[in-house]
Amino acid sequence: MPEYSTGFSEKLIDAAQIIMDIGLDSMDAKRTVLYLSLLSCEIALKAILERAGKSVAEITRCSHNFKKLLALLSTCQIEVEISNGHLKWVPAVRIRSVKVDSSYWNATLGNLLTANDLGFSQYPNQIRYGDSLRHYPPEMMLKAAKKTLEWVNNYWNRIRIA
Repeated sequence: MPEYSTGFSEKLIDAAQIIMDIGLDSMDAKRTVLYLSLLSCEIALKAILERAGKSVAEITRCSHNFKKLLALLSTCQIEVEISNGHLKWVPAVRIRSVKVDSSYWNATLGNLLTANDLGFSQYPNQIRYGDSLRHYPPEMMLKAAKKTLEWVNNYWNRIRIA
């Protein structure tokens, strides 16, 4: 039985969406949506890495670090259709370029998931705790979680270790 579950990732998105629908009128609501969205992304990435054939121990060493998870994903390939009926294996790290919101030129999964590099609040601890919160808007990160899960589901049966 797999360690990581896309079903769990989906339920985290559902919970974040419920809170979003109620309203983000408090810092606690914003933190909750951010945390659930980022946790969903983490679990989805870990699930597809496990599916590709990475060991649970190797995945666990990445901890909650998206930079490390994306680096590990860069050692995998996904199968894409490059033209009608022609398939090719390409680097799975293409997930970094997935556009989350076309209203922003830099709203890609790669940029949103590695926000810590820009001095944003560190996931998970600084999202959950502390006096201040500096991150992308919760609405954007919920979209990122949905895009991450969509990408993972799309390549679930078309991923391998390079």
